[in-house]
Amino acid sequence: MKSEELEMLLEARLELDGQNKDLSDDFLICECKCVSLGQIREIVGKKEVNLSLLRKHLGVGSGCSSCLKSFEQWKIRI
Repeated sequence: MKSEELEMLLEARLELDGQNKDLSDDFLICECKCVSLGQIREIVGKKEVNLSLLRKHLGVGSGCSSCLKSFEQWKIRI
């Protein structure tokens, strides 16, 4: 899937969830590993989002990796 298509899918998903600006902790970021935004927020805390840290602690991106393809869209909502 192309990057533009993934961006459109994420935006559509956010619109359907009614959470386009502020995502709740329950919002699922990595479907393969069932990782929510809340879990990521706990790991990251006040630090900058570090993909290596998220991979190590939560397994983000180790399945289909679609969450990595939309990383730029969801990391700004943490």
